[in-house]
Amino acid sequence: MIRLVNVSKRYGSIFALKNINILFYRGKINVVLGPSGAGKTTLLRIIAGLEKPDRGRVFLDGEDITDLPPWRRNLALVFQETALFPHMTAWDNIAFGLEAMGYDRRSIRARIEWVSNLLHIKHLLDKYPEQLSGGEAKRIVLARALVLKPEILLLDEPFSNLDLLLREELRRELKKLQRETGVTIIHVTHDLDEALELADYIVLINNGRIIDHGDPLNLYWSPSKIETARFWKHNIVSSEWFAEQFGVDVEGGCSVVIPSFSLGVREGSRCIIEDKLFRRNYILLVVKCGDVFLDAASPYMDSMKYSVGDRVDVFLIESLEKPYTVICEEHRV
Repeated sequence: MIRLVNVSKRYGSIFALKNINILFYRGKINVVLGPSGAGKTTLLRIIAGLEKPDRGRVFLDGEDITDLPPWRRNLALVFQETALFPHMTAWDNIAFGLEAMGYDRRSIRARIEWVSNLLHIKHLLDKYPEQLSGGEAKRIVLARALVLKPEILLLDEPFSNLDLLLREELRRELKKLQRETGVTIIHVTHDLDEALELADYIVLINNGRIIDHGDPLNLYWSPSKIETARFWKHNIVSSEWFAEQFGVDVEGGCSVVIPSFSLGVREGSRCIIEDKLFRRNYILLVVKCGDVFLDAASPYMDSMKYSVGDRVDVFLIESLEKPYTVICEEHRV
Protein backbone atom coordinates (compact mmCIF):
# COMPACT_ATOMS: atom_id res chain seq x y z
CA MET A 1 0.00 0.00 0.00
CA ILE A 2 2.73 2.46 1.04
CA ARG A 3 6.05 2.06 -0.73
CA LEU A 4 9.22 4.07 -0.10
CA VAL A 5 11.77 3.97 -2.93
CA ASN A 6 15.40 5.08 -2.37
CA VAL A 7 14.31 7.53 0.36
CA SER A 8 17.05 9.48 2.16
CA LYS A 9 16.84 12.37 4.60
CA ARG A 10 19.70 14.31 6.11
CA TYR A 11 19.84 17.00 8.79
CA GLY A 12 23.10 18.85 8.29
CA SER A 13 25.83 16.20 8.05
CA ILE A 14 23.74 13.52 9.80
CA PHE A 15 21.67 11.03 7.83
CA ALA A 16 18.34 10.34 9.51
CA LEU A 17 17.42 7.89 6.72
CA LYS A 18 19.73 6.23 4.19
CA ASN A 19 18.36 4.82 0.95
CA ILE A 20 15.17 3.33 2.41
CA ASN A 21 13.30 0.82 0.23
CA ILE A 22 10.33 -0.73 2.00
CA LEU A 23 6.70 -1.71 1.49
CA PHE A 24 3.97 -1.43 4.13
CA TYR A 25 0.91 -3.64 3.70
CA ARG A 26 -2.74 -2.68 3.47
CA GLY A 27 -5.06 -3.80 6.27
CA LYS A 28 -2.18 -4.84 8.55
CA ILE A 29 -0.42 -3.55 11.65
CA ASN A 30 3.01 -2.67 10.30
CA VAL A 31 5.47 -2.07 13.15
CA VAL A 32 8.71 -0.10 12.72
CA LEU A 33 11.06 -1.19 15.51
CA GLY A 34 14.33 0.46 16.45
CA PRO A 35 16.24 2.28 19.20
CA SER A 36 16.08 6.02 19.86
CA GLY A 37 17.63 7.99 17.00
CA ALA A 38 17.17 5.14 14.52
CA GLY A 39 15.10 7.28 12.10
CA LYS A 40 11.64 5.93 12.99
CA THR A 41 9.90 9.27 13.51
CA THR A 42 11.50 10.79 10.41
CA LEU A 43 10.15 7.85 8.42
CA LEU A 44 6.62 8.49 9.72
CA ARG A 45 6.82 12.22 9.07
CA ILE A 46 7.88 11.61 5.47
CA ILE A 47 4.95 9.23 4.95
CA ALA A 48 2.64 11.82 6.52
CA GLY A 49 3.99 14.63 4.31
CA LEU A 50 5.32 16.66 7.24
CA GLU A 51 8.87 16.19 5.92
CA LYS A 52 10.08 15.91 2.35
CA PRO A 53 12.87 13.45 1.52
CA ASP A 54 16.13 14.83 0.13
CA ARG A 55 15.93 12.05 -2.46
CA GLY A 56 13.59 9.17 -3.24
CA ARG A 57 9.83 8.90 -3.65
CA VAL A 58 6.78 7.85 -1.62
CA PHE A 59 3.95 5.91 -3.29
CA LEU A 60 0.40 5.16 -2.12
CA ASP A 61 -1.26 2.37 -4.12
CA GLY A 62 1.16 3.10 -6.96
CA GLU A 63 0.51 6.86 -6.99
CA ASP A 64 3.45 9.16 -6.29
CA ILE A 65 2.43 11.26 -3.26
CA THR A 66 5.87 12.67 -2.44
CA ASP A 67 4.82 16.23 -3.24
CA LEU A 68 1.25 16.03 -1.92
CA PRO A 69 0.49 18.08 1.23
CA PRO A 70 -0.54 16.12 4.35
CA TRP A 71 -4.24 16.99 4.09
CA ARG A 72 -4.49 15.29 0.68
CA ARG A 73 -3.04 11.94 1.79
CA ASN A 74 -6.06 10.56 3.71
CA LEU A 75 -4.06 9.56 6.74
CA ALA A 76 -3.90 10.48 10.43
CA LEU A 77 -0.82 10.82 12.63
CA VAL A 78 -0.87 10.27 16.40
CA PHE A 79 2.18 11.64 18.18
CA GLN A 80 3.77 10.45 21.41
CA GLU A 81 2.48 13.55 23.20
CA THR A 82 -1.27 13.67 23.80
CA ALA A 83 -1.65 17.30 22.57
CA LEU A 84 -5.38 17.72 23.26
CA PHE A 85 -6.77 21.27 23.28
CA PRO A 86 -7.06 22.02 27.01
CA HIS A 87 -9.99 24.46 26.65
CA MET A 88 -12.14 21.95 24.73
CA THR A 89 -14.12 18.94 25.93
CA ALA A 90 -13.26 15.49 24.61
CA TRP A 91 -16.25 15.81 22.24
CA ASP A 92 -14.96 19.08 20.80
CA ASN A 93 -11.42 17.71 20.49
CA ILE A 94 -12.72 14.77 18.48
CA ALA A 95 -14.96 16.98 16.36
CA PHE A 96 -12.25 19.55 15.58
CA GLY A 97 -10.86 17.88 12.46
CA LEU A 98 -14.30 17.17 11.03
CA GLU A 99 -15.36 20.79 11.55
CA ALA A 100 -12.20 22.01 9.85
CA MET A 101 -13.05 19.78 6.86
CA GLY A 102 -16.53 21.29 6.61
CA TYR A 103 -18.70 18.43 7.89
CA ASP A 104 -22.17 19.41 9.05
CA ARG A 105 -23.25 18.94 12.66
CA ARG A 106 -25.40 15.89 11.92
CA SER A 107 -22.55 14.07 10.18
CA ILE A 108 -20.16 15.00 12.98
CA ARG A 109 -22.55 13.62 15.59
CA ALA A 110 -22.90 10.35 13.66
CA ARG A 111 -19.13 9.98 13.29
CA ILE A 112 -18.51 10.66 16.99
CA GLU A 113 -21.25 8.20 17.94
CA TRP A 114 -19.50 5.55 15.82
CA VAL A 115 -16.00 6.15 17.21
CA SER A 116 -17.28 6.44 20.79
CA ASN A 117 -18.85 2.99 20.57
CA LEU A 118 -15.71 1.62 18.96
CA LEU A 119 -13.40 2.88 21.72
CA HIS A 120 -15.91 2.76 24.62
CA ILE A 121 -15.46 6.46 25.48
CA LYS A 122 -19.05 7.77 25.62
CA HIS A 123 -18.69 8.50 29.33
CA LEU A 124 -15.65 10.71 28.63
CA LEU A 125 -17.07 13.04 25.97
CA ASP A 126 -18.07 15.86 28.34
CA LYS A 127 -14.75 15.88 30.19
CA TYR A 128 -11.86 18.29 29.67
CA PRO A 129 -8.31 16.97 29.15
CA GLU A 130 -7.26 17.80 32.70
CA GLN A 131 -10.03 15.50 33.97
CA LEU A 132 -8.78 12.52 31.96
CA SER A 133 -6.32 9.84 33.04
CA GLY A 134 -3.38 9.01 30.78
CA GLY A 135 -5.17 6.03 29.24
CA GLU A 136 -8.40 7.98 28.76
CA ALA A 137 -6.53 10.80 27.04
CA LYS A 138 -4.86 8.31 24.66
CA ARG A 139 -8.27 6.92 23.74
CA ILE A 140 -9.54 10.41 22.93
CA VAL A 141 -6.48 11.06 20.77
CA LEU A 142 -7.09 7.80 18.89
CA ALA A 143 -10.76 8.76 18.49
CA ARG A 144 -9.76 12.15 17.07
CA ALA A 145 -7.67 10.36 14.43
CA LEU A 146 -10.08 7.51 13.64
CA VAL A 147 -13.14 9.74 13.34
CA LEU A 148 -11.65 11.04 10.09
CA LYS A 149 -11.77 7.45 8.76
CA PRO A 150 -8.25 7.60 7.32
CA GLU A 151 -6.85 4.93 5.02
CA ILE A 152 -3.66 4.90 7.10
CA LEU A 153 -3.16 5.46 10.82
CA LEU A 154 0.39 6.49 11.76
CA LEU A 155 1.30 5.96 15.43
CA ASP A 156 4.51 7.46 16.83
CA GLU A 157 5.15 5.56 20.12
CA PRO A 158 1.67 6.49 21.37
CA PHE A 159 1.83 4.38 24.57
CA SER A 160 5.41 5.08 25.71
CA ASN A 161 4.47 7.49 28.52
CA LEU A 162 2.03 5.09 30.18
CA ASP A 163 2.56 2.49 32.87
CA LEU A 164 3.18 -1.12 31.86
CA LEU A 165 -0.27 -2.58 32.54
CA LEU A 166 -2.03 0.28 30.77
CA ARG A 167 0.28 -0.08 27.74
CA GLU A 168 -0.60 -3.75 27.52
CA GLU A 169 -4.32 -2.99 27.77
CA LEU A 170 -4.16 -0.38 25.01
CA ARG A 171 -2.13 -2.68 22.78
CA ARG A 172 -4.86 -5.31 23.01
CA GLU A 173 -7.48 -2.66 22.25
CA LEU A 174 -5.47 -1.43 19.25
CA LYS A 175 -5.32 -4.93 17.75
CA LYS A 176 -9.07 -5.35 18.25
CA LEU A 177 -9.70 -1.91 16.74
CA GLN A 178 -7.64 -2.76 13.66
CA ARG A 179 -9.55 -6.00 13.12
CA GLU A 180 -12.89 -4.23 13.41
CA THR A 181 -12.06 -1.28 11.15
CA GLY A 182 -9.53 -2.78 8.72
CA VAL A 183 -7.47 0.42 8.87
CA THR A 184 -3.85 0.15 7.81
CA ILE A 185 -1.56 0.98 10.76
CA ILE A 186 2.11 1.94 10.74
CA HIS A 187 3.20 1.86 14.37
CA VAL A 188 6.61 3.06 15.58
CA THR A 189 8.13 1.70 18.79
CA HIS A 190 11.41 0.89 20.52
CA ASP A 191 9.74 -1.78 22.71
CA LEU A 192 10.54 -5.34 21.56
CA ASP A 193 7.60 -6.90 23.39
CA GLU A 194 5.20 -4.32 21.97
CA ALA A 195 6.46 -4.98 18.45
CA LEU A 196 6.05 -8.75 18.73
CA GLU A 197 2.61 -8.47 20.34
CA LEU A 198 1.17 -6.00 17.82
CA ALA A 199 2.79 -6.66 14.49
CA ASP A 200 1.52 -8.48 11.46
CA TYR A 201 4.68 -7.24 9.75
CA ILE A 202 7.87 -5.83 11.31
CA VAL A 203 10.51 -3.48 9.91
CA LEU A 204 13.75 -3.32 11.89
CA ILE A 205 15.59 0.00 11.54
CA ASN A 206 18.81 1.36 13.02
CA ASN A 207 21.11 4.27 12.15
CA GLY A 208 18.74 5.35 9.40
CA ARG A 209 18.79 2.09 7.44
CA ILE A 210 16.57 -0.97 7.22
CA ILE A 211 18.19 -3.95 8.96
CA ASP A 212 15.51 -6.53 8.19
CA HIS A 213 11.78 -6.94 7.67
CA GLY A 214 9.16 -9.66 7.55
CA ASP A 215 6.85 -11.88 9.56
CA PRO A 216 7.39 -11.38 13.33
CA LEU A 217 7.55 -15.10 14.15
CA ASN A 218 10.16 -15.83 11.50
CA LEU A 219 12.23 -12.76 12.30
CA TYR A 220 12.31 -13.72 15.98
CA TRP A 221 12.79 -17.50 15.87
CA SER A 222 14.69 -17.85 12.61
CA PRO A 223 16.66 -14.66 11.93
CA SER A 224 18.68 -14.73 8.73
CA LYS A 225 21.05 -11.96 9.80
CA ILE A 226 23.29 -11.50 12.83
CA GLU A 227 22.08 -7.90 13.15
CA THR A 228 18.51 -9.17 13.42
CA ALA A 229 19.49 -11.62 16.15
CA ARG A 230 21.17 -8.79 18.05
CA PHE A 231 17.92 -6.78 17.89
CA TRP A 232 16.21 -9.53 19.92
CA LYS A 233 19.22 -9.90 22.26
CA HIS A 234 19.57 -13.57 21.34
CA ASN A 235 22.60 -15.65 22.30
CA ILE A 236 25.11 -15.68 19.42
CA VAL A 237 28.00 -18.17 19.52
CA SER A 238 30.47 -19.68 17.08
CA SER A 239 29.56 -22.95 15.38
CA GLU A 240 32.74 -24.54 16.78
CA TRP A 241 31.83 -23.67 20.37
CA PHE A 242 28.23 -24.74 19.78
CA ALA A 243 29.30 -28.15 18.46
CA GLU A 244 31.64 -28.72 21.40
CA GLN A 245 29.07 -27.63 24.02
CA PHE A 246 25.98 -29.40 22.66
CA GLY A 247 27.45 -32.18 20.53
CA VAL A 248 25.56 -30.97 17.45
CA ASP A 249 27.42 -30.80 14.16
CA VAL A 250 26.84 -27.58 12.22
CA GLU A 251 28.72 -25.94 9.37
CA GLY A 252 32.08 -24.65 10.55
CA GLY A 253 32.95 -20.96 10.51
CA CYS A 254 29.33 -19.89 10.99
CA SER A 255 27.40 -18.28 13.83
CA VAL A 256 24.67 -20.01 15.83
CA VAL A 257 21.75 -18.01 17.24
CA ILE A 258 20.01 -19.39 20.34
CA PRO A 259 16.96 -17.51 21.69
CA SER A 260 16.97 -17.39 25.49
CA PHE A 261 13.70 -19.37 25.58
CA SER A 262 15.41 -22.18 23.64
CA LEU A 263 17.96 -22.74 26.38
CA GLY A 264 17.45 -24.62 29.63
CA VAL A 265 19.66 -25.36 32.65
CA ARG A 266 20.09 -28.51 34.72
CA GLU A 267 22.39 -29.77 37.42
CA GLY A 268 25.94 -30.16 36.18
CA SER A 269 29.44 -28.71 36.37
CA ARG A 270 30.40 -27.23 33.00
CA CYS A 271 28.92 -23.74 33.53
CA ILE A 272 28.24 -21.31 36.39
CA ILE A 273 25.26 -19.03 37.08
CA GLU A 274 26.56 -15.45 37.06
CA ASP A 275 23.25 -13.64 37.64
CA LYS A 276 19.55 -14.28 38.21
CA LEU A 277 17.15 -11.63 36.92
CA PHE A 278 13.46 -11.74 37.80
CA ARG A 279 10.94 -10.90 35.09
CA ARG A 280 7.15 -10.93 35.28
CA ASN A 281 6.69 -14.24 33.49
CA TYR A 282 10.06 -15.94 33.81
CA ILE A 283 13.51 -15.79 35.38
CA LEU A 284 16.50 -14.89 33.21
CA LEU A 285 19.58 -16.85 34.22
CA VAL A 286 22.90 -15.44 33.02
CA VAL A 287 25.18 -18.44 32.64
CA LYS A 288 28.94 -18.45 31.99
CA CYS A 289 30.32 -21.43 30.10
CA GLY A 290 34.07 -20.93 29.80
CA ASP A 291 34.47 -17.53 28.16
CA VAL A 292 30.92 -17.49 26.77
CA PHE A 293 27.95 -15.82 28.50
CA LEU A 294 24.47 -17.14 27.75
CA ASP A 295 20.96 -16.01 28.69
CA ALA A 296 18.46 -18.74 29.60
CA ALA A 297 14.85 -17.67 30.15
CA SER A 298 13.37 -20.28 32.47
CA PRO A 299 9.96 -20.75 34.12
CA TYR A 300 9.83 -19.71 37.79
CA MET A 301 9.44 -23.20 39.25
CA ASP A 302 12.31 -24.59 37.18
CA SER A 303 14.66 -21.79 38.16
CA MET A 304 13.88 -21.20 41.82
CA LYS A 305 16.18 -24.05 42.92
CA TYR A 306 19.21 -22.34 41.36
CA SER A 307 21.25 -19.51 42.89
CA VAL A 308 24.07 -17.29 41.68
CA GLY A 309 27.30 -19.28 41.84
CA ASP A 310 25.69 -22.68 41.27
CA ARG A 311 27.37 -25.04 38.80
CA VAL A 312 25.03 -26.16 36.00
CA ASP A 313 24.92 -27.49 32.48
CA VAL A 314 22.95 -25.87 29.68
CA PHE A 315 20.87 -27.75 27.12
CA LEU A 316 18.74 -27.03 24.06
CA ILE A 317 14.99 -27.43 24.48
CA GLU A 318 14.56 -29.86 21.62
CA SER A 319 10.76 -29.87 21.88
CA LEU A 320 10.82 -26.47 20.19
CA GLU A 321 10.54 -26.54 16.41
CA LYS A 322 13.51 -24.19 15.97
CA PRO A 323 15.76 -24.16 19.08
CA TYR A 324 18.64 -22.56 17.17
CA THR A 325 19.52 -21.00 13.81
CA VAL A 326 22.78 -21.23 11.91
CA ILE A 327 23.83 -18.06 10.07
CA CYS A 328 26.74 -18.20 7.66
CA GLU A 329 27.73 -14.68 6.61
CA GLU A 330 30.70 -12.35 6.74
CA HIS A 331 29.98 -10.98 10.21
CA ARG A 332 31.22 -13.77 12.46
CA VAL A 333 31.21 -13.73 16.28
